[in-house]
Amino acid sequence: MLKLPLIQNRKQLTYAAAAIAVEAAVVKSREIAAPECIAVVDAGGNLLAFARVDGAAVLARDPAIAKAATSASLSAPTGGLPFEFGANLGLASHGGIANLGGGLPIVFAGDTLGAIGVGSGTTEQDVAVAEAGRDAVLAALAAA
Repeated sequence: MLKLPLIQNRKQLTYAAAAIAVEAAVVKSREIAAPECIAVVDAGGNLLAFARVDGAAVLARDPAIAKAATSASLSAPTGGLPFEFGANLGLASHGGIANLGGGLPIVFAGDTLGAIGVGSGTTEQDVAVAEAGRDAVLAALAAA
């Protein structure tokens, strides 16, 4: 019988890191006057932290979470899949996969630790807010 490992040793974000990302994203959301829904997930796509800035679209909650989970799963920004492929994946996953801009992986030292997903604004606003959150976590990791 083969001896196979029974556990994984995987680096991923903690709640403390997610809180840093959310706070920086909220600040950016307010700075650019674009109320946003902000979700941070760990490497497995599990929700760690969520914020809905006052005025953000309530229906943007699930897409923000899906953007984060999709980005963590693919280890890539969301919104880059060809439309037909992305639409089919969205349907097949019951909305779990989002092909909308605003999801960014959080990659440090070559490891995808998690991701941030933002929704409710334009694609450009969503990406700017996600970048602020991601960059704050990366700065905190580099300083640690």
